Amino acid sequence: MRRTFKTQVLDKSGTLNRLTSTFLRRQFNIVTLSVTPSTQPGISDLTFVAELDEVNHVQSLIRHLEKQVNVLTVQDVTDTSTYSVELLLVKVATPSNNEVLYDLIQNSDALVSVLKEEDGFTYLQAAGNEASLNQLLEQLSSLEIEQVSRTGTAALL
Repeated sequence: MRRTFKTQVLDKSGTLNRLTSTFLRRQFNIVTLSVTPSTQPGISDLTFVAELDEVNHVQSLIRHLEKQVNVLTVQDVTDTSTYSVELLLVKVATPSNNEVLYDLIQNSDALVSVLKEEDGFTYLQAAGNEASLNQLLEQLSSLEIEQVSRTGTAALL
């Protein structure tokens, strides 16, 4: 089961390595990882999405993360009222009939915009939750997808 963890840490060398090692030692796969400076100088916000096999591992993992040097707070925000979003960039071969592409975009639950059309390719930007971006990629698979880049989850409480 996928769980989302929000963590605040001091901006110090080695902090990220210690946190990811905590997941590694317990054999939990980190699906996405997003790090950004917080509004407070010297503090960063980390959002981990991890695959955990059992619910009872959540509290144990949180306790181990909290013990790490430079960690200020750790929260499992999976079941709380959060707003979470990912960013997806896609380069697709421009179809001969652009209406096909624009119909796919308009029917998507994600917020999709065309960045540019150049040299036979259309560059798209999409923002949304994991499910909506997966659905968009599934819809775009009928076209020739040249390249995909995706960020980790960013979440607000």
